[in-house]
Amino acid sequence: FSKRERVPDWQVGLPPAASGRGLPDLAVAGHAFAIVLGGQWLAIDGTSASSPAFAGMVSLINAKLKADNKPLAGFLNPILYSSPEVFMDITEGDNKCASYYAPCCGGFDAGLGWDAASGLG
Repeated sequence: FSKRERVPDWQVGLPPAASGRGLPDLAVAGHAFAIVLGGQWLAIDGTSASSPAFAGMVSLINAKLKADNKPLAGFLNPILYSSPEVFMDITEGDNKCASYYAPCCGGFDAGLGWDAASGLG
């Protein structure tokens, strides 16, 4: 949870009640994404995989909207939070970043509804 950013209007009322902006907004599976870097195939994980994947999805949505002469999606957060039921709620697991048998560096557990492990899902 942010210590600098207040809870935005579109996040008010989501569990757990906090004094700062909750992150993440969404979760995208980001494990073993195949990429080519410098002519070599590699597998990447985490936000290095999931953030570009989600950005690509939004880009495709905007391309379709533009082709249909409709307005682009714009700032998505208020739209995302207005219909949380369209996302698959992740209720098990966590985003703790420790490897097996290593001490944990923090993180959160998933639960019903929005949570700090997977956002809206």
